[in-house]
Amino acid sequence: MLKKSYNLLPCFLIPVILIFSCRSINRSNEELGIKPSIVIFSFDDGPNAYFDTTAKLLDILGKYEIKALFALLGENVEKSPDLVRRISNEGHVIINHGYSGKWARKMGEGEFRNNLIMGEAAISAALGREFYPKLYRPHGGYYSRKHEKICIEEGYTFISSSVRVYDAVLTEAKKEKAVRQVLEKIEKQNGGIILLHDGRDSQARMGEKLKKNPHSAFNRSWFPEAVEEIILALLERGYNLNSSSYYLFNYIFEYQ
Repeated sequence: MLKKSYNLLPCFLIPVILIFSCRSINRSNEELGIKPSIVIFSFDDGPNAYFDTTAKLLDILGKYEIKALFALLGENVEKSPDLVRRISNEGHVIINHGYSGKWARKMGEGEFRNNLIMGEAAISAALGREFYPKLYRPHGGYYSRKHEKICIEEGYTFISSSVRVYDAVLTEAKKEKAVRQVLEKIEKQNGGIILLHDGRDSQARMGEKLKKNPHSAFNRSWFPEAVEEIILALLERGYNLNSSSYYLFNYIFEYQ
């Protein structure tokens, strides 16, 4: 029996070792150089043309004159280049989220570098110009030291977050839960960079999942309304919601 226990030990430790060998995009406001009362919105996995989700989100941000960070997947960029141009033209910050919907931590070095470069190429093609500044956020939120080294070699800066509620797995029925959790975390931390999802993975995968279940978490049609609820609550509480430029200049260009 003792011998069998020892044989099981390495298998038990493998998940733990994998977790601690990965790096997370989660950071504190202090690490990110975010001053108290400042809130920055960031949105991952777009652009999302289903239900006009990203377009409606942009309408709401424009209504309140808020500039945000958009982490775009190359596959989705190729499907909706007009949305990419609108994001840029309206003064929002674009982040390379990689090309495919595969999580970054599941990629080897060669695949990761290729995914990064392809994501950049898709964004550059949609914008009709060089993608700059070169900002990156790993899809799935985790990456390795080797991935970080590749990004540095390619001239990229990682974009982290300090407020995550994992809204990508929530359905419309959980909208109020998502809103409440964001507000609670912002209050507790007195500001921060919020990570939310106007899309979920590639539009191709979203289409497949929506056919099987139109009410699944891949349906993000409820999302713009949820963001507006968050905005109104934060404005009422006196937070500064238009500081993406502050973040870029003070964190990226000074703290790095």
